[in-house]
Amino acid sequence: MITLYHCAAARSFRPLWTLESLGLSYELKMLPFPRGSLPRNISAINPLGTIPAAARWRTRMTESAGIAQYLVSRYGPTPLAVGSR
Repeated sequence: MITLYHCAAARSFRPLWTLESLGLSYELKMLPFPRGSLPRNISAINPLGTIPAAARWRTRMTESAGIAQYLVSRYGPTPLAVGSR
């Protein structure tokens, strides 16, 4: 199962939207915003200490567009995938 670390008003809405659009099961961990109020242990998930962060088994991801691309590539095919011409 995928775990998404999310803050309201953060770019983590991108992978959250992707998870919902794909109909995937996930665990959502809501964290406070802004960054200064994040728990200190967030660096165990994302060494940059920022949100978003996603985890699936040993895979850790921290870039919102990259997480979304990973999801559509891994769980597609879907029209959400970015293709090349």
